[in-house]
Amino acid sequence: MTMRKMLVWGLLLTALSGGCAAVVGAGGGSGSSEFVAASPVPLDRGRPEKAVVGSLRFMGGLEIAGGEQVGGLSGLWVDPEGGRFVAVGDTGLVVDGRLQSDAAGRLAGVAEVRARPLPVEEGVSPRKRRTDSEDLTRLADGSWLVSLERDHRILRYTAGDHGPEGTPTPLPLPSGMQEASENGGLEALTRLSDGRLLVLEEGRNDGRQERRAWIAGAVSSKDAVPRSAADWQPLAYRAAPRFRPTGVAPLPGGGALVLERRVSLLGGWSSRLVRVAPQQLRAGAVIEGEELARLEAPLLNDNFEGIATRPGPAGGTLVYLISDDNFSSLQRTYLLQFLLDGPSS
Repeated sequence: MTMRKMLVWGLLLTALSGGCAAVVGAGGGSGSSEFVAASPVPLDRGRPEKAVVGSLRFMGGLEIAGGEQVGGLSGLWVDPEGGRFVAVGDTGLVVDGRLQSDAAGRLAGVAEVRARPLPVEEGVSPRKRRTDSEDLTRLADGSWLVSLERDHRILRYTAGDHGPEGTPTPLPLPSGMQEASENGGLEALTRLSDGRLLVLEEGRNDGRQERRAWIAGAVSSKDAVPRSAADWQPLAYRAAPRFRPTGVAPLPGGGALVLERRVSLLGGWSSRLVRVAPQQLRAGAVIEGEELARLEAPLLNDNFEGIATRPGPAGGTLVYLISDDNFSSLQRTYLLQFLLDGPSS
């Protein structure tokens, strides 16, 4: 979740984007019938041929415009086959749809996009404090976990082919979460490829590099859902100076990719992608991963908060990023796709 002041900074820092929009209708069923405009965007507007940033190859990007219905997206999930996506937003929004690719496997569009409120324990709530969803992950049995801040908690949804549905059950939280700042709670959540759960706290904007983190479950467990606060084992995540973690996604070898974000009046938005080795993900460790890429001017950048991964069809790992536009006319919802090469990427 962004800091309270980030919306104001975003209005000052982010420029309007151009491009011709291709309009795709929302799919049937429950949810919004709003139309969504998806426009292709290059990695570098000044050099549209640029396709590499750090260790990542750019595989297409979209600017998604959904009026007042689709925006503020903070968490992202993409199915292993790459056909569908689900995103959650900090206004209590669930958005799902189909991903479209061209013949080269590049991200080309979205279709059948639907938006609906995220149900919480008491049903649909109009209160932002109860519905400020930040990240989501799917368990092996098909159920969903969603992390929320302000009213800090992790909710489990046992149903939902198009994202979390039904009445959720709260999971036990790690000890000490009561101390978390309102806008600095469990920002990043994922199920690792070895079955464990990993959560990262965004924390306060206090300049500290180390952020609290917790891991639950045993390696090779099918679904490591904690039954008590004691099931969460503490560790720490060390971000780059002035960066904070906003999302995390699994890597096939048991490690993780962490998305970090920074904003400043002079530099604007900046994002880092950091690879964490499997051996670092243990109780009591201080995680300090390897930076793979950095998105900052003149490259395409905004308030990137969500990250998802899936196996690439020809090897490597496909990485997806989504930005939270805060429903600001001067920010954008971008959905980007990259390829990270390597058998254990």
